[in-house]
Amino acid sequence: MKIFKKFILSSTCFAGLIAMLLTGTYLWRSRVATEIDDKLHNSRRVIEIALKLKVDLKNEVDTLKDDVLINNEKSDLDINQNEFLTNLLKLETLDPNAKEINDIRRRHAYLVRLSEELRKKNNTSSDSYLADSQQDFRAINSFAKDIELFLGDLTNNAQEKIILIEDEIEEIKHKTRLATSAIIVIIVLIFISQFFLIMFPLVNSLNKLQKGASAIAAGKLDYRLDIRTKDELEQLANEFNRMTEKLNESYSEIIERSGELIKLNRNLRYEVSDRTQAQAELQETLDELKSTQAQLIQTEKMSSLGQMVAGVAHEINNPVSFVYGNINHVKQYVEDILELIEFYQQEFPNPGDKIEAQLEDMELNFVKEDLPKVLDSMKMGATRIREIVLSLRNFSRLDEADMKEVDIHEGIESTLLILQNRLKSKPNRTGIEIIKEYNQLPKIECYPGQLNQTFMNIINNAIDVLEEGADKNEIENPQICIHTDLIDNQTVAVRIADNGMGMSEKVKNKLFDPFFTTKPVGKGTGLGLSITYQIIVEKHQGKLHCVSELGKGTEFIIEIPLYQKQNRNGETIIQAQKKIESEELGVVI
Repeated sequence: MKIFKKFILSSTCFAGLIAMLLTGTYLWRSRVATEIDDKLHNSRRVIEIALKLKVDLKNEVDTLKDDVLINNEKSDLDINQNEFLTNLLKLETLDPNAKEINDIRRRHAYLVRLSEELRKKNNTSSDSYLADSQQDFRAINSFAKDIELFLGDLTNNAQEKIILIEDEIEEIKHKTRLATSAIIVIIVLIFISQFFLIMFPLVNSLNKLQKGASAIAAGKLDYRLDIRTKDELEQLANEFNRMTEKLNESYSEIIERSGELIKLNRNLRYEVSDRTQAQAELQETLDELKSTQAQLIQTEKMSSLGQMVAGVAHEINNPVSFVYGNINHVKQYVEDILELIEFYQQEFPNPGDKIEAQLEDMELNFVKEDLPKVLDSMKMGATRIREIVLSLRNFSRLDEADMKEVDIHEGIESTLLILQNRLKSKPNRTGIEIIKEYNQLPKIECYPGQLNQTFMNIINNAIDVLEEGADKNEIENPQICIHTDLIDNQTVAVRIADNGMGMSEKVKNKLFDPFFTTKPVGKGTGLGLSITYQIIVEKHQGKLHCVSELGKGTEFIIEIPLYQKQNRNGETIIQAQKKIESEELGVVI
């Protein structure tokens, strides 16, 4: 599974789990809050109704006493009794398990029967009636006190429930805080789990890739990566292993050739009479072998790089060429359609409402003005991509065995394009300015890929020097000047100069020696300028020299003849190659 899919799937699962936790917590809090609100409301209603019952009881007792004293037949006693019973029923509905309600109902029933008995008595003036009335008052007060006592118990119970509910609310708040903390911990654990499930294997695989690259750079060509992630990193590791196998095979061939040369040198040692001279020659041969071996490895690396760059450029060039080739047709079609729309507008100046509305929605005038610009910008973008692809293809000609006539400026531009990222500004320095002083030059006979390699080596070294100077705050405006010129109509001169720190005479004298470098260990092989010297001097019969002083920058001067040496027939190398190709073509025909 690809890394992107792994991340999306795990993120979806984790997001769903978090949503479930949050939703469950919210629903639980809502349900508990509703239950507590209902309990709190019921308890407060119990207190409120109990207070009303006390008021109703007082009114009922006062009315009953008035009836006993003045024998009022049309009193409000029935109304008071009904209100009391109604509120008592409400109270029973709110708290059906309260035992006090039944006691209150019984005491009130006694009070009602007493009131009915008192109403039946008619004589209010006799002494016996007054004595009985006092006894009735004591009974009424006794029943009323009992009822008030029970109502007080109900009120106290309700208040205790309110206190318990408030304690429960605090406990729920505490549980809610604990649940929130638990959810936060779970979310943190989820993200940690996602890191260990996805990011940790990814980082581990990248570390393995880094170790593998370091091992290959250190010369351990038998090193193999073991990454089994079933994603892009595993594919990359497999490609890395295949590349290592190819390098190992090439290195084995070099070692085999080296063994043959060593055997040859051993045989020569026995044939040479002068042991000192033989040892010197052998040492010289071994040094050359070591240099050749390193150069072959470097050449193989550059060849692999060229093949990869050429393949990428080819794959990009096909779809870009298809897009670029069709843009002109699309532009012509669009112009024809816009012209047709103008004809329609001229022939039918008053279209229907639907057409008018559609024209307003699509902003036809803006489309007429903007669409050609969009097509032009697309064409410019496709053209830029084609230029980049062409530069990559020019630079990738590292493995061409034949000489060709090429424009040397194309090789320089291709090299600058490859190094464009290193020329940009960095946090510790400004961008490196490239000053181009190109003169009109004819095409020259050369090995294009090898010549591009020399430009790459020299410009790369200049960038390294400028970056080192910027790190030490010794260079404020880093510059590289590239000047081309034609000398005596026979030789092309390329001058590559930087405004870096320069070099001493001692360093300059060893500059083109194999394995000589001033860079720290691991950052340079010391072969770049040595290979450059061999390419210019030995393979192109040219000249390469350096002009430099401490604090005044460095300039490399490359001089290459327009045409290589002629053969016995007075032909140049390319002319001889073309003659051979034409002869082979004639034989085939």
